[in-house]
Amino acid sequence: MEYFNSDCSVCKRLGKLLREDSEVSEYYNANYISYAMNTYNELPAQEHAFLKNAHLNFNSVPVLLYFDKDKKFLHYSTPEINAEFIISEGKKALFPAFNAAGLKSKYEAGDRTVRTLYAFSSFLVIQENTQLLNKVTQELYDSFRKGELPTKKSYIILKNVVQSSDNGFFQYWINNLSGLTGFESGIKSGTEFSYLQTIVLKEVSDPNSKNWDEAKKNKYKEYIVKLKMSENPDVFFEIL
Repeated sequence: MEYFNSDCSVCKRLGKLLREDSEVSEYYNANYISYAMNTYNELPAQEHAFLKNAHLNFNSVPVLLYFDKDKKFLHYSTPEINAEFIISEGKKALFPAFNAAGLKSKYEAGDRTVRTLYAFSSFLVIQENTQLLNKVTQELYDSFRKGELPTKKSYIILKNVVQSSDNGFFQYWINNLSGLTGFESGIKSGTEFSYLQTIVLKEVSDPNSKNWDEAKKNKYKEYIVKLKMSENPDVFFEIL
């Protein structure tokens, strides 16, 4: 299944590759029944229900989704627009050792490698399983080489899967903001702080923040000032 937007140039290139590249079409026609979901307008109720039942929630397109003959979710991928990658993902989807559906089994079997924890975290973001995501991303921090914390690898993890200020990656970067620069380029240049800001804003906007004690409020006020969200952090608590 291809999940795309008809007004997106990358999506159009992907669609053309799937339809017109002989190597890709031969592999997919032999192993899958291909189906395209167009997200340009609101999804039809049947397609929306299909994704909801699979606990899949995507904020960007295109995405390749793979299901078995019983409509059980197997795998997803944000595609690179080349035949080798598209075929590789199609093959990966068929094997539990490599597909997204197999990540939970790996995790439950005790696999705490950075690769598995990051992949599982990415999957939990899509499933919007916040409680388990926060647990797994902390384990990801615990398994991560601390000497690599100042690197882009650490930043990518923060950007893509961290959603709690209690997480080790958040705590590292909030205390090392001078190093949180130069990881983005082009139109995203200078946006590195925004991922920390989003986490803080989400947490202070939670209705439960009304019950925070002064110590916790003061901690978040420090975050707000550090991240240049406001010079008057009290305003974030006055409007609750």
